[in-house]
Amino acid sequence: MMRDVRSVLALAAMLLTSAGRGALPMPVAQQGRGGPASAHPAIPKPAGTVSGVLHQKGCQTVAAGAVVTVIGREVSTRTDGKGFFSLSLPPGTYSLIISGPNLVADQRVDDVPVVLGHNHDLGAVEVWPEERPPGCVPTVEPEPSEDVVVAVAPDSPAVDLPGTSAAPTHHAPEQVLGRLATGTGPGQVGVQGNPARDDEDALGPPSFAVGPLGSLYVLDAVNARVQRFDLHGRFVSSFPLSRHGQETPSLESDVAVTEDGNVLVFSNGEPSSLTQYDLSGRVLVSAPLPSSLKGVDLLFGGKQRPIFLMQNGQAVRAELGWGGLRADGPLPGFPVGDLFVRAERVSRWRAAIKLLSADGRVRRSVQLRSNVAIADVRLIGVNRKGEIAVALDRSESAEDAPPQAEVLLLELTPQGRMVGLVSVPPGDRRFEFREFALGPDNAIVQMQSDAQEVRFVRWVPMSCKAGGEGLVKGRVFESGRPSAGAAVTVGRARRMVPVAADGTFEVRLPAGTYTVSFRREAASAVQEQATVELKVAVAAGATVDLGNVAITTPTPSPGRTGFGSAPSPGATPPRNPEPGLPQAPANRP
Repeated sequence: MMRDVRSVLALAAMLLTSAGRGALPMPVAQQGRGGPASAHPAIPKPAGTVSGVLHQKGCQTVAAGAVVTVIGREVSTRTDGKGFFSLSLPPGTYSLIISGPNLVADQRVDDVPVVLGHNHDLGAVEVWPEERPPGCVPTVEPEPSEDVVVAVAPDSPAVDLPGTSAAPTHHAPEQVLGRLATGTGPGQVGVQGNPARDDEDALGPPSFAVGPLGSLYVLDAVNARVQRFDLHGRFVSSFPLSRHGQETPSLESDVAVTEDGNVLVFSNGEPSSLTQYDLSGRVLVSAPLPSSLKGVDLLFGGKQRPIFLMQNGQAVRAELGWGGLRADGPLPGFPVGDLFVRAERVSRWRAAIKLLSADGRVRRSVQLRSNVAIADVRLIGVNRKGEIAVALDRSESAEDAPPQAEVLLLELTPQGRMVGLVSVPPGDRRFEFREFALGPDNAIVQMQSDAQEVRFVRWVPMSCKAGGEGLVKGRVFESGRPSAGAAVTVGRARRMVPVAADGTFEVRLPAGTYTVSFRREAASAVQEQATVELKVAVAAGATVDLGNVAITTPTPSPGRTGFGSAPSPGATPPRNPEPGLPQAPANRP
């Protein structure tokens, strides 16, 4: 009896306590069916926030619509109309990637701490614009602010591609390395469809390669063989393709030749495979590709091991052996020296050649700007000089004229300087894998195919070193206002450039490195001449935007009626000492 009374009293106490908290306990049976999940709501993960406002560097304009992404986490946000952004993150230290319209690609802000329950306000974050925004008003503050964060952008030289319309160059007869008739006999190649009837499946040979001694290797997939031709296009030999259990070889195939003369053939079938042949066509080793290796774009022989270039721009280094194929990667891009290169179409009028380090960070982003619409950009390879060869498709269509198309073949140094350029016609047919290949003499060989024959044309991009000029531009300020009375002088070129009323100037210079001087003559005999000097590297066809360059008016020295003493010989004044104006990078567009 006493035990029952105690139970009733305990239950009453629980009811009173729960009523005081605004909740009633759930029946035991209900708790067993998941009651605690409802009685105890999920506790949000501990987090902090980071926020800021993006400003175009050197302007009062905000970067509205920019995307801020957190490296290593699937977290991103877009800035509002006032340039503001905010991100919620677990405690830690992060790096932010900033991208958006009219912004230099792959800008980043590193070492951003996030503390539990706190907001880390970055304040004003200055980001690098590709071009000066319309209506840009230079930022002028009474005192330089130490709280401004400047995003780190890769070195981004800009190359203005020539031409305002598609105008391909026609090849000369001596440029044709060989002409192959279509058919099934020796020295003939199989093609599909008829481009004259607007056949979308009009395919030429899917791929070809140039050997270390200049021989041509044509992947004749329709006839299930690889054919070899000498330097003059004469048929030498052929060997059949291994079928790997398939009735017919895959038309989605690629061929490459190693430096020792072995032939590599990639077949995109079920399963995909990589086979290595010797010159006689004997299979040396063959292996299926791992199921994870999907989306192969190109196959390269490589100096030591074959390399697959993937459709997402990454690369995989392969190793063939009797134990199968071992893939090493993914790599950030195709290897070029200590860096990795990727080619990307950014917009209808712009493409980018990005050079990345092994950890995936963009070290340099060469911006290719075109006045003709860009349809695609493709990496051809890296020649023996270490120059990057790129094919860029451009096309235009007018209402009263037939569509025009061309392919620009570019050669760029890893430093972003364009050293070769030629405009060629497209190959007429659609090629599943390769239309261009690099020769041992650094020339670019193009495969052209129509309904009657397949041609191999040798192109040598015209050198941009001799006679090529680049453009240097910027704005000169003094005391926060445009300095129309300043003089811009290029020493080695012996040129003096006028400055417009709004402070802007432009000068075209041959490729090279120059010292550009900005001077304002002294107003009186006791006043010093204000001078700023910048060292500028100019590339042929490139635009170097120095941004805002501020000339400082010398301040009086105590105890003198004039201004301070002249600077010591060889001393270079600061480039932008004016408060609020950005530092003018000599090599940033």
